[in-house]
Amino acid sequence: MEFITDIAPQEHDEFVKAHPLCNLLQSSRWALVKDNWDHAIVGVKENGQLVASALVLIKRLPFSLSIFYTPRGPIMDYENDRLVSFFFDHMKQFARKHHAVYLTMDPAIHCNDYTIAEANENRLAISEQIIHRLRQVNAQFKGYTKGIDETIQPRYHANVYACDDFKEQLPKSAKKALRIAEKKMLEVEFCDGKAVEDFAAIMRHTEERKQIALRDVDYFRKLMETYREDAVIVLVWIPLKKLFDDSKKRLSESQEALSKCPENAKKKRFTLEEQLASYTRETKELKQHIQEYGERVIGAGALCVKFGATAELLYAGMDDTYKRYMAPYLSFYTCMEWSFERGCGSCNMGGIEGNLQGGLTKFKANFHPVINEYIGEFDIPYQKLLYRMAMKVLARRKKG
Repeated sequence: MEFITDIAPQEHDEFVKAHPLCNLLQSSRWALVKDNWDHAIVGVKENGQLVASALVLIKRLPFSLSIFYTPRGPIMDYENDRLVSFFFDHMKQFARKHHAVYLTMDPAIHCNDYTIAEANENRLAISEQIIHRLRQVNAQFKGYTKGIDETIQPRYHANVYACDDFKEQLPKSAKKALRIAEKKMLEVEFCDGKAVEDFAAIMRHTEERKQIALRDVDYFRKLMETYREDAVIVLVWIPLKKLFDDSKKRLSESQEALSKCPENAKKKRFTLEEQLASYTRETKELKQHIQEYGERVIGAGALCVKFGATAELLYAGMDDTYKRYMAPYLSFYTCMEWSFERGCGSCNMGGIEGNLQGGLTKFKANFHPVINEYIGEFDIPYQKLLYRMAMKVLARRKKG
């Protein structure tokens, strides 16, 4: 075996794409997205063949110190004791050259997979064996955490897998939402990097609604420019003018039907009066929105990136004003179709809380995902005193 500290990006990507642990965050181009970190691609070759590889992000600290982070890596066979020991022994030597205080890693190892209806904690036996193996190379396991913010990358992800009759397999709730989107004449637009301003605008609606800070337009532009043809922004437009014309037509029809309805047909009159009130309200609202925003407005958007046979739905937002039109369902479904048409076996909707509670989980449950529980996060301290100090500082920051 030979430890290599400068694996070529293309060689690394080919290895990762073909590996069962393939993950977007281990693509060489992810380092271009995280360009506020230095990086290296290291690995192990056996008889000239790559058998382990890792994109390592390097955060420079004062006094020539650094921190290593390999997101969803390293990529290797964790059941191979000899390989694991060899890799981390030499990683330690590499870390010393960079004065690294510690390495954080969260390999893309599934310790459990289930649907929300079948939720359990029957983790695979191999998980404990891998944790034990990593402890032998001085890795500190941070535990089977539940909170989405307890680790750098969420431990629980909602993942949708490709199948021949994907749309037919969707739950009734998702099918109903997509029918509403179709009835409301929502328009889907596939966009490249030129749409980042529009996408950032719809993301700001989500930030305001949830009182959180997400990414800015420059970050979205960087993602699109980095992954180019392997990335897409899906925008779902609300055709306000079309909806206004349709609502005005239905309002007129309701008025005419009500005028012809006999006074003694109480049930029918009640139904018509309800319809009339609804169309009156909707027509007035749409007219106001057209005056304010124009003939159409973005209701939802999503940004999806493909790597190998996997796709990640990284960011999604919506304008809550138009939530009854079900635009987010259409943006998510369209990203999944886009992924599967390009040969992806799965489309990851992203992290959720480990207790499977909350609005985010409830929404993603409509697509009948498989919940992938990842093994979790590990730290390998290289300078123990400084590591302990760093952990205390990070704990105070989190608490703050």
